[in-house]
Amino acid sequence: MALPVGLKHNKIILGALASASQFKGLRHLFSMVTSNLTKGRIKSFDDINKIKGINKAVQQLTLSERNAYRKILVPIGFPEIVVQQGKITGLISVRRISTGLRVTDTLVDTKSFQKKVVNNLKQHIDYLQKESFFQKAHKQAKQMGIIERNEITRAWYHNYALEQGVNYRSLQMLQEGGRRTSDMRLGRMYFFRYTPDNPEEIYDEYPLLFLLYEDADNFSGINFHHLSPKLRAILLGNMLMYLTNQDYTNRTRLFARKFRDVIGNNKRFRHAKVSYRQYRSNQIKSKVIQVHPLDWELAIMVPTERFKTIGGSRTSSKKIWYKTAKRARSLK
Repeated sequence: MALPVGLKHNKIILGALASASQFKGLRHLFSMVTSNLTKGRIKSFDDINKIKGINKAVQQLTLSERNAYRKILVPIGFPEIVVQQGKITGLISVRRISTGLRVTDTLVDTKSFQKKVVNNLKQHIDYLQKESFFQKAHKQAKQMGIIERNEITRAWYHNYALEQGVNYRSLQMLQEGGRRTSDMRLGRMYFFRYTPDNPEEIYDEYPLLFLLYEDADNFSGINFHHLSPKLRAILLGNMLMYLTNQDYTNRTRLFARKFRDVIGNNKRFRHAKVSYRQYRSNQIKSKVIQVHPLDWELAIMVPTERFKTIGGSRTSSKKIWYKTAKRARSLK
């Protein structure tokens, strides 16, 4: 797509377009905009609302597509969606010279940093030693130039996992979701099969755990599976400020003890508090997989949870998510 003159941060713009392109309705909009730009009918994003049929296309966007449009495309210069009396009527052209400020404020935009990120991503493509679901995602991201670890990148990975990983299951995760480890360490993400000897409540047979505490017999942390995908993304995003570094190498971890204290004192992390679970080491029923930091955004979105009742029968994930969210709202 030909970009308007004066827009900066091209990688951020391309990343936003790549992220939004996961949505069918937005891909249709891109097709219309691209056609009109290449034919010279419009000269910039400011003229998008002049495209014949564009308002009808916008009105047909789903709720998730509208939210993606506002969150991802408006900050890079696309016109705002106009809503009157609860109905979408079209677009309004508002020029945004400060394109991308909401995401670029948090970026370290230097050549050396970008080179480091590219190298880390390249190394990680070989991390799992085979063509896995995660590898495919990273290869596509690399081809699109989505390399910086920012909100747009995170959104792209989330959308990729939700769309492409809809049939990704727990056994696949055990086989290709990371490297086997016998040495679990605080501040890292793990995946394993777990069956308590005498369950006292509904439990997740395949926890996706951010380890925050351990002793000789027990370990505990945040099991993301107890939250809906939306809340998982929000929680992980808030946790990133407590990482030891922003390199996202295999050594990147969370300051576990510090974050454990934060959970108890900060209402912002109430969803971490209600999804905190304890496990016994001798009740792990599989190998333990360490999830690479570059895969966290993908791992939290694929449907690898399996909730079981005390009697051993399966129960709906959505029921668990509803109860967890309700419990979080009740916390003061």
